Amino acid sequence: MTITELYEQLADPDFKDPATGDLFFPAYMYTYDPELERQIDAEIQDIKERLHRPNTYVDVLVLDIFDELCAYLETQSLMGRSKLDFYLERESQRPDVVAKDLKELAYSEEFLGMMGDKIQAHLATAGEYEKAYVFMKGFGRIYPYLRVSRFMNKFEKHIKGYKLILFYPGSAGRAYHMFNLLQDDHLYRAIHLINEPE
Repeated sequence: MTITELYEQLADPDFKDPATGDLFFPAYMYTYDPELERQIDAEIQDIKERLHRPNTYVDVLVLDIFDELCAYLETQSLMGRSKLDFYLERESQRPDVVAKDLKELAYSEEFLGMMGDKIQAHLATAGEYEKAYVFMKGFGRIYPYLRVSRFMNKFEKHIKGYKLILFYPGSAGRAYHMFNLLQDDHLYRAIHLINEPE
């Protein structure tokens, strides 16, 4: 599925209805070549704007999970400063300890709950626009602190009233491979939006 075909699927009236598809887990994966990261970022914004036009009238929230984690760390304090500043300062001295702490924080219910609350607050202010999608990107930037498979398992309860579209920098066949190299822990329950040969 090309990015143009992705737009056409997302604009389809039957697909954009949050009540269609897998009602128990309304999440979808769009895999792409990691070398096209900048192009995909631009195309994500283009799809958002095209879906927002009067002929489709769909509201789309785009979240970068790496930026969201950084914003969360800025709201937390440790030893008189934000956790973000603290970990940036300590990363060169104790990279193993910092990596361990960041992995715990990235999967914490406080962080995931904050993102879930942000999404619901956005949906509540979407006005007359159809509330259909949340696009989530940044999984290449946040690696290795967060793996998509574990994130999906923990974030499932926060997906209510919208369809989550994950943009994954890698490939899929019998398993998902981050950056086309690193096999992820589990096969995701999310529906794959690209048909690739196994």
